[in-house]
Amino acid sequence: MARDRAGRQNDGNAFTHFFDRVDRALTPVFESAPSPTGESPPESARDDAPCPVCGHPMFEHRFADEPGGNVILICPTDERLPEHEVEGPYNELGMPASGRRLERYREQMRATGSDRHD
Repeated sequence: MARDRAGRQNDGNAFTHFFDRVDRALTPVFESAPSPTGESPPESARDDAPCPVCGHPMFEHRFADEPGGNVILICPTDERLPEHEVEGPYNELGMPASGRRLERYREQMRATGSDRHD
């Protein structure tokens, strides 16, 4: 009896006490660390990163949602970065092949003695 009075309050049942304990245990894990006073949060490096399509900073761009769930990047300019030349095959998405597919392509070129890169 004395143990119950010392350990529990009379404002709930065992179920609510369990979740109160879980909250107290997890709150320090999910709270953000206190920041020094007077300092603003650091600027995001993502906003200053150049766009892979036009080269302008990403904060100048907009994103549009299509009804099908696709997100479209809208560049602020019609300028585009020059595409680099790719030697070798492309994958099924039209991008330069990499990994095992590129290794197999090179092995095939060596086996046929071809110097041609498609």
